Amino acid sequence: MRLSMMSQNYLLAPIQECPSDYLVKEVKLAVLGTGSVGKSAMIVRYLTKRFIGDYEPNTGNLYSRLVHVEGDQIFLQIQDTPGYLEVQEDVAQMLDSLSRCLKWADGFVLVYSITDYHSYQFIRPLYQHIRKVCPDSKIPVVIVGNKGDLAHSRQVSVNEGLQLANELGSVFLEVSTSDNYQGVCDVFQYLCKEVSKTHSSGSGGKRRASIIPRPKSPNMQDLKRRFKQALSYKVK
Repeated sequence: MRLSMMSQNYLLAPIQECPSDYLVKEVKLAVLGTGSVGKSAMIVRYLTKRFIGDYEPNTGNLYSRLVHVEGDQIFLQIQDTPGYLEVQEDVAQMLDSLSRCLKWADGFVLVYSITDYHSYQFIRPLYQHIRKVCPDSKIPVVIVGNKGDLAHSRQVSVNEGLQLANELGSVFLEVSTSDNYQGVCDVFQYLCKEVSKTHSSGSGGKRRASIIPRPKSPNMQDLKRRFKQALSYKVK
């Protein structure tokens, strides 16, 4: 199966929201999959606990938040990628855009809908492309079967999801973004923990987010001393 064409220039500049006073771990995740599988809804559900069912086709939004995972403060950035169009126009251009996103991210969520077998079939070539661009086996990947509440329209069984994840050496979860916040939370918190472990073992500690530090508060005693000196000069 070939990867289909996707929108261009969806990797946006990071939105810095982390206070400069904190030492935090920085985690960058990318959420990928075909269109209409619930990628945007999953991200918003995790960050706000709210479920919004309808979204306009996105051009690639980057969400940025300070979150807490098992006592650690994490500056989390999540790249929401556009759905893949059915008509393939320029594979080379699409792969270039996708590869830039893959090189940027520390971990990946691959989403399919249990009501859409085509979206499930797309996971394998997508995973293979990730491993081609990012050969480091330590980069965590979670495969998610979304829309678990629509069992009456199911086209992909739980066993098929598990089998695919086992074959690819990945973690698998089936969730309902609309009905179960905890399941969605488990996906992102698992990735945050795994990426944090990798960063800690590689760099030996927490990293300060790349934010311009605030200027230090002025020394009030020094200001009073200068003010008195100025007054004494005027008296003379």
